[in-house]
Amino acid sequence: MKRLFFIIVLLIGSFSAEIYAQEKPLTIDECVQIALNQNPDLIMKKFTLKMAGKDVTVAMSNFLPNISADLGYTHSVIGPSSAFRIDPRSGIPVPIQPNEIKSWASSTGFSATQKIFNGYDIYNYSRSRSVKKSTQYDFQDTKQTIIYAVKERYYNLLKAEKLLEVQKETLKSSEESYKRAETLFHVGKVPKSDVLKAKVQLENNKLALIEAQNGLSIARASLNHILGFDVDKNIEIVDNLEIPEVEISYKDAVESAFRNHPGLKKRKFDVRASKAYIGMAVSQYLPSVSAYAGYSWRHKDFNRIKYMFDKDFNYYYGIQLSLPIFQGFSRVANLSKAELNYRSSVEALAQTKRNVALEVKQAYFEVQQAKKKIAVAKNAVEVAAEDLRLNKEKYKVGSGTMLDLINAQVSYTKAKSDHIQALYDYKYAVARLEKAMGKLEK
Repeated sequence: MKRLFFIIVLLIGSFSAEIYAQEKPLTIDECVQIALNQNPDLIMKKFTLKMAGKDVTVAMSNFLPNISADLGYTHSVIGPSSAFRIDPRSGIPVPIQPNEIKSWASSTGFSATQKIFNGYDIYNYSRSRSVKKSTQYDFQDTKQTIIYAVKERYYNLLKAEKLLEVQKETLKSSEESYKRAETLFHVGKVPKSDVLKAKVQLENNKLALIEAQNGLSIARASLNHILGFDVDKNIEIVDNLEIPEVEISYKDAVESAFRNHPGLKKRKFDVRASKAYIGMAVSQYLPSVSAYAGYSWRHKDFNRIKYMFDKDFNYYYGIQLSLPIFQGFSRVANLSKAELNYRSSVEALAQTKRNVALEVKQAYFEVQQAKKKIAVAKNAVEVAAEDLRLNKEKYKVGSGTMLDLINAQVSYTKAKSDHIQALYDYKYAVARLEKAMGKLEK
């Protein structure tokens, strides 16, 4: 009975812990980690990176000796021959081989071959190492892209939540204005048109609230999607729209990007790999040198293997030089193809540098611009809030108009929305700058 009670308590506890884990708001770092663990693109890149490592091992194995050993036993039976020959003494035809010939043979041995020089293997090893490094930085670039996408959608969800709060506040204010207009109209202090204007503004704000709710649902589904969750999951995140200081000059940002950007590093190793391809193509015109050696023993009695180094043995060794003379036109085509591939990779590197430079420039000045917009938008919110307060007081005492009050409400809503947008733009621009500088995951 106690054991059953203990099991029930454990099940309830684990179920409660699961519910708590599901309801616990996720930080941006937790969201990033979830995406990195579950993103299929990154998982496939990991396999590609592992395969590139195996290619390096295969290329390196070409420099090691090939050693083989063998052990065999052979039983051979040669049947009587149907051919005849003339016996020179009697002149009578006799079979060439009248009886079966049986034989037994045992053998063992080993052989080794070592390449002394082969240009193709040298350049192939260099190429495989460059390809591995390129794949490694491609993996890092994909990783940064995923982190960037998670941050963008995370901040977009925060923005949607904040905008929904603004619309709820605006709707509440509109409802109060509408009720106030109705009250003043019933006591004869304002015309019917004020009530109608307030009603129109109220309906417009209801529509704006619906749009904000839809925007929030889409933003949450978008973040769920990149995290690998069901799009309808009611995920909660931590409110984090503070303004981190970015203390770096434009020059330092560009230098950091050229030094750390994984996409740029990938292109550099692509160039190295393509240069090694040219070496591989040229090496097809060069000779190769290898050394070889072997030792074997053969006897019909396997028990005599203990004397394999005394009798019935055979050994050999030598050096071989091989020079290709003519292989069709494949070597010419391969060399031309390798040179074109190299020129293409060099151009791709130059284009990537230009793309990175542009990305840094755009992100850097977006950060500066967003930072200034935050201060301006914050002041605008304070001014709009005071203007709305004054217009509410004026309308309450009959010295203001409904049109002025509506305009003040619209201005206040816009100012708060602009402030939230500025905060989001700043966080978004900082993440973009970090990605361009190659420091997003750091």
